[in-house]
Amino acid sequence: MAHLESPREAIEYRGYSLQVTYASPQWQVLIGMAAKDRPALPPGQQLVKGWNEEETLKRAKTRIDLLIESPSLH
Repeated sequence: MAHLESPREAIEYRGYSLQVTYASPQWQVLIGMAAKDRPALPPGQQLVKGWNEEETLKRAKTRIDLLIESPSLH
C-alpha cells in the first residue's frame, strides 16, 4: 500500500491549482480549478504521476498549457 505524505502547499498556475504530494514511490500532482473561466480537465487528466518532483510538476504545467492553447483537442 502506498504511503501518502502530507500534501505540500498548492501552487497556482494559469488559473489552476496544482497540489503536489509524494505517494511512495511516486510524486503526483493533482490539478484542480482555481478560476471558474478555465476549461475543465477530463477526470482522467487531473492527476499526473512521476518519479521526479520537478519533472512531474513540469508535465502537469504542460498539460494545462496544452488545454488552454488547444481546448478543442480535449
